[in-house]
Amino acid sequence: MGGLNATLSIGMQALDAAQGALSATSNNIANVNTPGYTKEVAQLSENGMTVSADTVTGGGVSLDGLKSTQDQLLGLQIQQQTSLQSSANTESASLQQIQTYFTTTGTDIASALTAFSTNLAALSASPSSTATQQGVLSSGQNLAKAFNTTANALTSAQSSADGLVTESVAQINTLTAQIAQFNGQVAQLTASGQDANAAQDQLNQSVQQLSGLTGISVTQGTSGETITTANGTPLVMGNQSFSLQTTTGSNGFQQVLDSNGSNITASIQGGQLGGAIQVRDQTMPGLLSQLNTLASQFATSFNAAQTGGADSNGNPGQNFFTLPTNPANAASGLSVAITDPSLIAINTTGTTGGNGNVASLSAALTSTLPSGQTPANAYASLVFDVGNQASNATTQSTAIGKNLLQLTNQQGSVSGVNIDDETANLIRFQTAYEAGARIVSTIQQLDSVTISMIS
Repeated sequence: MGGLNATLSIGMQALDAAQGALSATSNNIANVNTPGYTKEVAQLSENGMTVSADTVTGGGVSLDGLKSTQDQLLGLQIQQQTSLQSSANTESASLQQIQTYFTTTGTDIASALTAFSTNLAALSASPSSTATQQGVLSSGQNLAKAFNTTANALTSAQSSADGLVTESVAQINTLTAQIAQFNGQVAQLTASGQDANAAQDQLNQSVQQLSGLTGISVTQGTSGETITTANGTPLVMGNQSFSLQTTTGSNGFQQVLDSNGSNITASIQGGQLGGAIQVRDQTMPGLLSQLNTLASQFATSFNAAQTGGADSNGNPGQNFFTLPTNPANAASGLSVAITDPSLIAINTTGTTGGNGNVASLSAALTSTLPSGQTPANAYASLVFDVGNQASNATTQSTAIGKNLLQLTNQQGSVSGVNIDDETANLIRFQTAYEAGARIVSTIQQLDSVTISMIS
């Protein structure tokens, strides 16, 4: 009887193990399309043998639990690449937003410079014509407006990036609070011997989303995952999260503070937040600086030519352009100072009725500025810079995307659900269950025979 009972126990354990494996396989198949789901594998182990006198009895099998198939290294690489791509995408989107203002549309600065030059040439041919004088004045106004529009576009992109900083910080705080909660759930379930795989999947999914918002560093500990920013600012430790804050800085833009109130804006890298800060504090200010320098130097050069001559009335020429007192607003605040076309300094000083000074006005459009370039070449350099930065950001995003896709596919081969494999597992565990049931059925029949013999 002891031998039969031991064999019956082995059969029952086989049923339990096969049933658990079937349950895990069924759950895998059910979640084949669930984002972030990690394939579960039944963990089976052989029980120790029992030795009694000259009899050795096998211990059967035990279902130790279900294990999620994860590659931690792949997960970390995916997080890093996600952060880099999100940053590149943010920069690319901002640059593409402003790029249209630097293409030849008829209202851009390059077109306005050409029109201004054309109207000055017409004025040289017909200096006493009110129509040609008005043409110069109007084209000068259009040029000033082109500078205004381009500068405002850059400023608008900078403001949009600033708004994205606030938005990103709010999303980061929401995710870190969720991650801390999932950390606590995983720790609690694990400590009580329960299946924590579902909570771990939710945790991993939230961490992945967080990496798209900012660069992070993740380490495993006894109380769960510890997450910091790239510069070491704590975001999550176990079941506790640390919220970031924003406050308006002296420059009018939002600054990012850690939970202790320290300004960490300059050290943030990667993700949507890092990309937004890069656009706001580096990319757009650099382009604005070039544009303001061009506007200031060109207007100053043209004003020098204008004040060096005399208008149609024989009076000394006055400034054609007005520049704001703040050099940082040179392009956005540029305007035409005169409204009467007769005030254009056509003549050389001391003469009337000629066109001697028009050549000087025209030369201001082709002469070398203090920057070392002509106005047209300086603007062409700016256009190239915008296009080059936009192209680099897009190329970087595409390259990272390909690498990220490869890593994701590798992760899918490890952690993802393969229907063909799971179907084969169903048949395998079904067969094991049927075999275990046959053991139980056979032992029950033998027990019945033994009992009938005894009675």
